[in-house]
Amino acid sequence: MKLRFSTIFCFAFLGLTCLVLPNASKADSFDWTYQGIQTSVPVPPINFGSGELTTTDGVITELSGTFDGLAIAGLLPLGAFAGNDNLLLVPAAPLYVTMNGFSFVDSAGTQFNIYASLGTQCQCVGSVCTCVPDNLYVALNGDTFDFDFGDFTLTPNTPTPEPSAMAMLLPVILGFALFLVWKRV
Repeated sequence: MKLRFSTIFCFAFLGLTCLVLPNASKADSFDWTYQGIQTSVPVPPINFGSGELTTTDGVITELSGTFDGLAIAGLLPLGAFAGNDNLLLVPAAPLYVTMNGFSFVDSAGTQFNIYASLGTQCQCVGSVCTCVPDNLYVALNGDTFDFDFGDFTLTPNTPTPEPSAMAMLLPVILGFALFLVWKRV
């Protein structure tokens, strides 16, 4: 009887520990939009895109939507275009993406990279200059190597709770404990 109580207590304690342990990975989903203007041409075209992206522990793992009216075919792997690292910084520090940005390909096969451009813009009156941060996003087009400056916005989607692996293991542990107790009776 004492051994059966010890076994049940041990498995119950192990199951409770499984529930208390935090889940190590975290997946988040965001809606994104981009709108930029090419300043290098006389009549600047407006580049635009929007869609949804998913991150796991801050690394973009999925990207969908449209860019310049074409469907996004997929996210490019790390380092595939313009040194992309596919990192998303939430909260923005000071921008949502790094200076390496994230890269994707559209349905026409054109590669794009959206990255952070950190700098300052200064206005001088006489000998007194006032400088303010001029942090922008840039979209680089891989076919023509044109780039534009614009705004990238990010809106979190409602998070979907994910069960931790330990919580999913709990029924197995309890079932094994009940099996051991049943075998002893």
